[in-house]
Amino acid sequence: MASYLLDTNVLSEAVRPKPSKNVLSFLFAETDLWLSVVVLHEIAYGAARVADRDRQVGLQVWIDSIKVRFRSRIINVDEGIAEIAGRLRGLAVLRGRTLDALDSLLAATAITRSLTLATRNTKDFEYLNIALHDPWTA
Repeated sequence: MASYLLDTNVLSEAVRPKPSKNVLSFLFAETDLWLSVVVLHEIAYGAARVADRDRQVGLQVWIDSIKVRFRSRIINVDEGIAEIAGRLRGLAVLRGRTLDALDSLLAATAITRSLTLATRNTKDFEYLNIALHDPWTA
C-alpha cells in the first residue's frame, strides 16, 4: 500500500461545489495520507482571496478541520527538503523547464519521505522521476 503526499488540488477538490467522485473515493479510501506545510500555505492563501465573507469563514473552518485531521501527518520544510527543492529547480532549468518554488518543495518532500505525490498536475512533475498518482483518473 502506498503512502501519499497530497497536492493542494487534491485536498481542495473536497470543497468544490461538484467534487470529483474519484478524488473523494481516494481521500476516504486511503489511510496513509500526508500534507506539507506548503499545502496549508496554499489553501490559506486561496481562502483569504475569497470575497464572499461567509464562504471565507466556511473555508477557514474547513482549514481548521484539515489541521486536526492531519495533526500528526503535516510535514514541515526542513533543511534537507529545502536543499533538494533547490536542486530540483536547478534540474528543471537544465531541462528547459520551469519548476515553481512551492512545487519544488512538494516534490522534495515526497522524495525525502518516500511518498507518492497525489496531484492532478502530473505533467508538472513527471520529468523529476518521482512517484505520482492522479486521483482523477483512478
